[in-house]
Amino acid sequence: MMKKFIPILLLAVWLQGCSSPAETPSNGAQPTPEQPPAAEQPAPTPQPPQTGNAQPAAPAEPSAEKPGDPASVYGNEIFQEVTVKKEKEDTYSVKGKARVFEAVFQYVVEDGHNELAQGVVNTSAGAPEWGHFEFTVQVKKDQPNSTLTLVLFEVSAKDGSRRLELPIPLPE
Repeated sequence: MMKKFIPILLLAVWLQGCSSPAETPSNGAQPTPEQPPAAEQPAPTPQPPQTGNAQPAAPAEPSAEKPGDPASVYGNEIFQEVTVKKEKEDTYSVKGKARVFEAVFQYVVEDGHNELAQGVVNTSAGAPEWGHFEFTVQVKKDQPNSTLTLVLFEVSAKDGSRRLELPIPLPE
């Protein structure tokens, strides 16, 4: 008889706890409203797909060599924390992380009309890991008033096309 009574008692206590109204706290504060069930919540807004374009993140700390000249940090799906620093006339150092197939990616520097420099870079690790990289680019403008853009990308193993390009304007 006692074995049957304990489960019934536990069920009654559980049901009592489920049906009792919320109590007001002793400090007089009103109880916070409960979160509505998931079915009543609005659906999340879909995010636009990644295009692979440069997305400047929060500015990095100012450069120690040029106080007050903040650097921008760039990234996309396969590149993170990419920074470009002008070392001297026509020379730029590039640092960051990449998650690329076989730890290899390529770059070009263009002025809007022509590719002025290109190269291949190895990272410290291949995908799915994030590998660190650092390289230097030497490039001279064809036209003095043109803007140079460094474009990092992975070459598609399928068709040889550029994949997930990250364009970065080079500092003046």
